[in-house]
Amino acid sequence: MGGVDQEELDALVAGNVRAARARLKLRQEDLADELGWSRPVVGTLENGNRRVTLADAVALCRALQISLPDLLAGAPADVFESLGIDRHKA
Repeated sequence: MGGVDQEELDALVAGNVRAARARLKLRQEDLADELGWSRPVVGTLENGNRRVTLADAVALCRALQISLPDLLAGAPADVFESLGIDRHKA
């Protein structure tokens, strides 16, 4: 991805996960239970210190009741283009 640094994308996804979890009034423990993860794994992800795999992204979207474009909200346009997502229609 030419337009975005991987660490920046990790931090962006981390912030979007935190925000979505807060909107649902879930604790990290609640999200971890929903995902079958441990609470420290959720914490590491929310701190931007854990890479999100495609399988993780699907599980997070399902657990947080958000779309992939919502999970990637704030990312540069080339991220959406690389994934074939029209962020304006999603």
